[in-house]
Amino acid sequence: MPKILIVEDDDVARELLCQTLARQGYDVTTAEDGVKGYELALSLRPDLIITDIYMPAADGAHLLRHIRDTEALAQTPVIVVTGYGTGGATLALSQGANAFEPKPIQPDNLLATVRRLLA
Repeated sequence: MPKILIVEDDDVARELLCQTLARQGYDVTTAEDGVKGYELALSLRPDLIITDIYMPAADGAHLLRHIRDTEALAQTPVIVVTGYGTGGATLALSQGANAFEPKPIQPDNLLATVRRLLA
């Protein structure tokens, strides 16, 4: 089953994402910020990364730039989740995200996007 890395600072949102994906059989790993997320991405080489855009330590935009600048990760699909509406979506897509999902997360929409990007 595909490996998915979730990088999300909000405990509730991170748990919702994790449970939604794990119930579908995905191998899920989580991180609380962009620094830990990048380290895990390098070591795990996930098939997909889901990240919040605004986080402490290193935000999702910083994480996206590092992913896209790292040869081993550059082609990894990234979904950005944020509660900051179109501003967050515009920032995410300009930094190289493949897709955007607004918060609160709608599990069916998220799963459809995950399946599309992993196909």
